[in-house]
Amino acid sequence: MKVLLDTNIILDALQERKPFDIEAKEILLRSQNNEYECCITANAITDIFYLYSKARDIRSARSVTSFLLKNYTVVSITHKNCIDAMSLPIKDFEDALVIVCAIQAGANYIITRDKKLLQSESSVPIITTDDFLRKI
Repeated sequence: MKVLLDTNIILDALQERKPFDIEAKEILLRSQNNEYECCITANAITDIFYLYSKARDIRSARSVTSFLLKNYTVVSITHKNCIDAMSLPIKDFEDALVIVCAIQAGANYIITRDKKLLQSESSVPIITTDDFLRKI
């Protein structure tokens, strides 16, 4: 099974954002134990690096980014992905891009706690961390 993690899930785990960090960490841990494959979008990597460098420092941001690149598949974002995302009936372009990338990656689920993304139409089911942990 393959899941695409929204940026907020990774940040919840890495920055220990209470109360969301416990389930987010569980999802990352189970992936590292090869229960399923996690992927993240290329823009998630840049966003996480930026936010982490501002919250901590460049060294920490590089360490976190290296961890992510070692353990998770990065889904590239192409010109066509952007065009496809623009064609979706979703107001938030980043959310539309997450859906397009999940389709491209062959993901079985998108995991997020973004309420707008959770309500979006997608051929890939969009679920919360709690729902995902109950399913597996």
